[in-house]
This record gives sequence, structure tokens and C-alpha cells, in this order.
Amino acid sequence: MRLRDIPSETSTLPSALPRLLPGGDAGVLLLHGFTGTPRDLAGLAEHLHAAGFTVGIPRLPGHGTNGRDFLQTDWRDWLRAAVDAWLDLRARCDTVHLVGHSMGGVLAVLLASRFPAARLVLLAPAFQFTNRLLPWSLLIGPFVRRVRWQATAQQVMSDMDYAALSREYWQWRYPRQGTSYLRLRRLAVRSLSRVTSETLIIVGKADRNVPSTVVPFLEKRMTSAATRHLVYGNASHLLFTGPDAEEIRSKVSGWLTAPAATVTFRP
Repeated sequence: MRLRDIPSETSTLPSALPRLLPGGDAGVLLLHGFTGTPRDLAGLAEHLHAAGFTVGIPRLPGHGTNGRDFLQTDWRDWLRAAVDAWLDLRARCDTVHLVGHSMGGVLAVLLASRFPAARLVLLAPAFQFTNRLLPWSLLIGPFVRRVRWQATAQQVMSDMDYAALSREYWQWRYPRQGTSYLRLRRLAVRSLSRVTSETLIIVGKADRNVPSTVVPFLEKRMTSAATRHLVYGNASHLLFTGPDAEEIRSKVSGWLTAPAATVTFRP
């Protein structure tokens, strides 16, 4: 990190602030995705908190601020932040579950392969991707800081924070940070066989970023974990913005609270 390259006026967007919702002795750590923020998982956090959990959502470094700040971070920063959040929540709770969305699912697998996560939920986990240009980031990352990109219709948001995120993150491609994501993914793929947590995988067929084929990809490699998956035909990458959002939240909560005997199976 080069401190002088982070603008002095940098601050975190209010909606991107990390969240901690104190509750019972069982905790849930939620991890957001690449260029996402804790806001993406806020509705799920509130649902789980109402069910009695202590819930934490860290903000990954460089996310929810601005693009120049993002450029000063890489996979080591994101993984370290996830580890710290796990350690802090574990100090508060007797039991800790892990929930990760997109790249947060990659981070969650890495944590679950090392620490005793009770149960694991992977939401549109970014172990596969549809972006055919992403592998090229390995070649151009050392030379190109960022490239202007057209924001998709899904990224045209009405409120000020989302407009700022679109302007600073979603209208650009960041090759070096893309390379960092690929590094995390490689590490996590190698770690899948060490995950023993009972795992629920949820994907949407309308997801333009992570294909539903990620389910067999993961289940084939998670040989030591009991897994179950759910596929929603109309759900996009942001699983909690569509008509199935409430049902998905309920499925996650049910998975984390169900007796062990009801979840230790493959579908």
C-alpha cells in the first residue's frame, strides 16, 4: 500500500460501514463480494439477528470508499480482514457460522478450511465466472491500473451511495485486483477438500456473473463436507434483490438452526 495514493478526503460511504448486531451465543460472519459492500447482505443480517444470532459483516479493505483506495489493496488485505473478523466474532460467540456471497464465498471457504466453522453457506460463490476477459487480467494487471467499462442496467442505482459505487467501481475494470481475486480462487479451490462444515450452496439461474454449474464443481471437490444446494430460476447474482429474496433468507436461517441430523446428506 502507498498511503500517498489514497486521497486525503477518502471516507467510507455510510451504507458500506461494517455491521455488528449483538445477539445470542451463536454467531454468523457474513462476507460480501468483489466491489460489494456490507449493504449487500444487510437484509440477511437483520433476518438472522431476529432469529437470535450475533451477526457481523466486515467491510473488505478498499471497498465502499473509492477506486483509488481500492487500487491500494489486494487478496492479502481482503483475506486478513476476513480472518480478523472471524477471530473477533469467535471471541464473542461459542459457535460461529460462515456465510459468503460471490468472492465472499471464496473467502468463506478459505476460513472454513482453517477454522472450526459450524456451518457454511455459499451464495453465488465465485468459483466459476462468466467474464471471459478476467483471465487476461493476469497479463495486463502489471501494466494497466484500471479500464473504463460500461455499467450494466443492474448497476444503475437511484440513491447517492449506489451512484458513488457505480462511478468508482462498477464503471471500471481493475486488472490487478481481478488478478488478486483469481489468486484467492486458486487458494480456495485447493482448500475445498479440507472443508468439513455442513454446507448449503445457493445459486440463481439468472446470474450473469456466476453460472449454476458452480454447484457440481464445488460438490465434486468438497468430499469431506455434507452439502445441499438450492437453485432459483429467477434469481440474479444479487440474490436478495429479487422475488425469492425472503425465501432465500429463510432457507439460510433454517440451515443454520436445523439439528445436525437433518442436514448431513447430499441431495
